Amino acid sequence: MKCEDLLSFITEKWEAFQKAEYHSFNEFIDENGKPRKGVLKHAGVYVIYEGDKPIYVGSAGKGKRDLRCRIKDLFKDYRGKKGERKYYHTLTRKLLTKYKRFKSLKEVQTFYFNDCRLKILGIETLRKSRLMEAVLINLLEPKPRYNDEIEVEMRTKG
Repeated sequence: MKCEDLLSFITEKWEAFQKAEYHSFNEFIDENGKPRKGVLKHAGVYVIYEGDKPIYVGSAGKGKRDLRCRIKDLFKDYRGKKGERKYYHTLTRKLLTKYKRFKSLKEVQTFYFNDCRLKILGIETLRKSRLMEAVLINLLEPKPRYNDEIEVEMRTKG
């Protein structure tokens, strides 16, 4: 991708993101934490807001790792090899373990349903989704810094 094309892509997607509607989690996830059928079956980026404040920016690819699967990951956990509870999504893990804002996965799920909303932007490929994820993290500066690991990872690769 040429520099001009890259800048044009970023500008176009930023403008589309600014016009994007807010969505509630209930539009995509049922009350049991299961994804609704036929929604978000594409690649793209998503921003989670607590009230009007962006708190997390994420991206997803196509197929088995599309936006539908990634949003579902916010509501799921599993048992590790030693029987410990682990979480599929970075934000859920940080809310429960690093920042200890909540004591249970159920509390986090309630937080997502009652206090949060999403903006979603469909993008053609995972590569372009990750590019826009990095751009949105830098432009929106979500706080608290739940995206810190992504920024550190990007700095060490560059």
